Amino acid sequence: MSRSCVLLLLAAAVTGACGGGPEPGNLTLELSTPNSDDGAIQFRITSALPNTISSASAVCTGCRIFTERVSDTEVLGVVTGQIPSGGLVQISVSDVKVPTTYSASVVAVASREFAVRPAGAYRLSVPVQ
Repeated sequence: MSRSCVLLLLAAAVTGACGGGPEPGNLTLELSTPNSDDGAIQFRITSALPNTISSASAVCTGCRIFTERVSDTEVLGVVTGQIPSGGLVQISVSDVKVPTTYSASVVAVASREFAVRPAGAYRLSVPVQ
């Protein structure tokens, strides 16, 4: 076996042993809200290439989610229901080992009585594991 083959095999073994490849999985986005009667949250989730977002689902009890996958790196959506602080949306991503490459923002908010609220008081974040 040639020296270059041995080096190539050694590099592959080290990369595999260190977990060098992407790890697909799920991340749960956390909502911070100043109110206890939110009824709808419109959001935007993005990722930096080469990471992608394949889907999003609501995690709050009794909530419904409506999404549009704009591209491999962007999802727009709305969650409706009795929305609490804490886990709101779970996203399926191409690599959970780099959560900082995914970002989320609140675009618009409404109360359960349909009153529009300023989105600036809300935060939707990807917890770093």
